[in-house]
Amino acid sequence: MGKAKIIPSKNSLFLPYQERWIADRSRVKLMEKSRQIGISWSSAYDIVRQHALDGVRLDAWVSSRDEIQARLFLDDCKKFAGILNLAADDLGEKVLPDDAGTSFVLRFANGICIHSMSSSPDAQAGKRGTRLLDEFALHKDPRKLYTIAYPGITWGGQLGLVSTHRGSANFFNELVREVREKGNPKAISLHRVTLQDALDQGFLAKLQAKLAPDDPRQEMDEADYYSFIRSGCADEESFLQEYMCIPADDN
Repeated sequence: MGKAKIIPSKNSLFLPYQERWIADRSRVKLMEKSRQIGISWSSAYDIVRQHALDGVRLDAWVSSRDEIQARLFLDDCKKFAGILNLAADDLGEKVLPDDAGTSFVLRFANGICIHSMSSSPDAQAGKRGTRLLDEFALHKDPRKLYTIAYPGITWGGQLGLVSTHRGSANFFNELVREVREKGNPKAISLHRVTLQDALDQGFLAKLQAKLAPDDPRQEMDEADYYSFIRSGCADEESFLQEYMCIPADDN
């Protein structure tokens, strides 16, 4: 099924760029990415795998751009808990203190929890452990979110930033430029995956395996799919930002 030319290994659940992201245990890591290439999904696996282990001391806190995304992220965590055959209880929706928003919680047998929250930066205050800031550039105030989330890894854990770009003046792009142009003062481990990168590593074959047999994308190879996505975007600047990791000019 499907006419993709690049076929990934059947022995791995993840594509190479996802495996590198999962394997990166840097204290702070950042992913600038194309849309819909499975980074949030692989991040859910990573958080489940790390926090279900015996001896883990601190919870994980995931900030999504809205409540729907927070629920969907936790759904992915529950699926991976099942795949890994881990005992986990879905605690449903919890109200965070001080009107900081709501959190969807998954608790493992070791007592550690994954909290998937909406976008309020204040929800990050006073909490310790791993942070994942998903769709970071799309939050209302990425700088404030980073400012409040970063101290939370003082006693352990990892801070992960995942996003597609949202303009050249966005704090997300400032962090990327710090790494590339200003000596990387924050010691961030930078990952970058464009649509072309994903296609070169087997993304289309993975996608076609999930599509209906009569979906027209089954007849595409990687070059066809790239052209298909590019022509469907609002304009070239939108394509470059949403799929090729090139932030749009805010002017």
